[in-house]
This record gives sequence, structure tokens and C-alpha cells, in this order.
Amino acid sequence: MSGLFLQAVKFIGVSGLGWILDFCTYTVLGFFSQDLSVNNIISSWVGVTFVFLYGTKGVFQNNSRIPLKLKYIIYLLYQCVLIFFISKLLNTINAVIVEKTMIDLILRYSSIISKILVTPITMVLNFFVMKGVVEKI
Repeated sequence: MSGLFLQAVKFIGVSGLGWILDFCTYTVLGFFSQDLSVNNIISSWVGVTFVFLYGTKGVFQNNSRIPLKLKYIIYLLYQCVLIFFISKLLNTINAVIVEKTMIDLILRYSSIISKILVTPITMVLNFFVMKGVVEKI
């Protein structure tokens, strides 16, 4: 269990950096586009690619004969599905915040708050899927 815990801690570190890249990209895109789904899709690809590249070097061990490039493609396909559904969830959360909140500061940052709220879901899913793709396939 301690090996899994150490892996999870390392993954959280790498994912944290990937999330910062994702979050900064998402925030900057928000200045140019109000389409949260598109902004999230673009920014997520930045973070996903970073996490896969660094996660396969320092967190997970590729012990199979399947090339890492093929595993990256599998992981990207999973991410396509995840990002689609998470983007829809992000839009829903944002709509609820806008509908139920009267506080101007919260309304101004509702898209960022929504992004923060969906992050734990993606991090947990990504850890187990990436572990499975890199180490088990």
C-alpha cells in the first residue's frame, strides 16, 4: 500500500503542475472566449500532455513491450471522453452558481470556481486510468 501511496503523492505533484498549466491557459482563454467548454477542452490538452509526459518518467513504470506512444494515444482517447463530460459538468456547475448567487465577486469568478470544483474528480480518475494504461497494458 505504501508504494501506491507514494505513487499517488508523486502523481499529485506532477498533476498539480499540469493543473497550473491547465488553469492558467483556461483563465487566459476566458479573456478571449466565453465558451467554457471550448476553453476547458483546449486548456485540458495542455495539462494532459504535460502530466502524461512527466508521469511516465517519474511516477509510473512502463514494463510492457507496448510502445509508450501507443499508450499515449489510448490515454488521449480516454481524455477525449473525460474532457467532454467534465466540460459539460463544468458548464452545469457554472450555470448553478450564476443562477443561485447574488454575490458579485462570486459571479465574476464563477467559471474559475467551476474549474476548481471539477478538478478533484479528474485527478482521481486520471491517476487510476494512467496507472492502468502505463503499468497494466
